[in-house]
Amino acid sequence: MRWQWLGICLVMSCSRKDPTSPFEQKTFQPPIAQEAAGPATVVDQRGHSVALAQPARRIVSLSPALTETLFAVGCGSQVVLRDGWSDYPPQARAIPAVEGFAPSAEAILAMRPDLVLSNFPPPALAAALDAAHVPWLAFAPKHIAEVAQTLRAVGLACGKRQNGEALASAFENRIKAIEGRVQGRPSPLVFYEMDAGIGGQPYTIGQATFGHEVLTRAGGQNLFAAEPREWFQVSPEAVLTADPDVVLLGDADVQDQPQSLATLRRRPTMALLRAVRDGQVFPLHADLVARPGPRLALGVEEIARLLHPVALLDLPLLAPL
Repeated sequence: MRWQWLGICLVMSCSRKDPTSPFEQKTFQPPIAQEAAGPATVVDQRGHSVALAQPARRIVSLSPALTETLFAVGCGSQVVLRDGWSDYPPQARAIPAVEGFAPSAEAILAMRPDLVLSNFPPPALAAALDAAHVPWLAFAPKHIAEVAQTLRAVGLACGKRQNGEALASAFENRIKAIEGRVQGRPSPLVFYEMDAGIGGQPYTIGQATFGHEVLTRAGGQNLFAAEPREWFQVSPEAVLTADPDVVLLGDADVQDQPQSLATLRRRPTMALLRAVRDGQVFPLHADLVARPGPRLALGVEEIARLLHPVALLDLPLLAPL
């Protein structure tokens, strides 16, 4: 069922992006530093520790956010296999891919990896990697601080510790600069829609996901902040009752039923929203807000500029790719 796919996909930080999307993609990267190879002990998000005698040189990445991170710290050339959703940066698409939510252990081991990076791997895959003595690390950040920790850990694992530290610092500093500019300003009430095409009831986010923190760091109030779940369906009537100031569309650049102000105006209940009547409906670049990787800071900034355009006038724009 489609809702099951959505839940798994969000855990894996994938998206259904339209490759012809007009949304501008931006990034920031530290200068690539040459570092001497040496042993390192890397701890992942589960507290799982891996001792590497030397930096990983044949890496399998099973998460789009982790693939982006590897390229951002200067280790993209060390990726020998990726998951099918890892499509950024563009050069990642040339790397062989393994498909599916439960990727084949045989296909992964055939690439002779010396490290596998994943969101929390399925137990069967973790057991197969352990049996083959292939080290693996798991990262699935739910908070912005965990994203920065992941940037540092991945840089350390692939021999670019300085780059990982520089990238994490740039990430943290950019978000801090955004927060400083929106602090003290009125926070609009925001409905963040993730998927409107499932039974007429859109998905949204609660307080248990990094998307909630993205909204609050950008100077907005999450309409469903009191909800302890991560993502869940809501009725259009519940949204209408709350009557948010702004609607943000996280499904504006997907292939399957992309949403826009025009489509909301054709949905009977949503058309009654004050935000829809006033045109306070804004599309988002899905990958910037749905992937807990280095570009998440750009997602925070994108939302902040929509909610508080005057506040960020003095914050220089990052150069597009």
